[in-house]
Amino acid sequence: MSMSKYMTLSSSVPIYNKLLDHIENLLNEEDEKYCKILNIRNAIQKGYEKLKSYYSKTDDSYAYTIATSNFFIFFIFNIQFIILIIFF
Repeated sequence: MSMSKYMTLSSSVPIYNKLLDHIENLLNEEDEKYCKILNIRNAIQKGYEKLKSYYSKTDDSYAYTIATSNFFIFFIFNIQFIILIIFF
């Protein structure tokens, strides 16, 4: 995780995964964390659906893959280095 006080792109998907897992436990009758209060469980379900809709958008974008790819960072660094050598 970055030392920044803001969430970075590379940490967003793991956070979504952890949060979705926790919410699934709250909605799973077999789990010890199951929420027994119907009204709260309904609100949790709506939040879960909204969170899943945002999470699914990561599949539509290459930004996460590119931002977390060591190869991409290595490639960009080398291209910049080659350009510096050629033109300067």
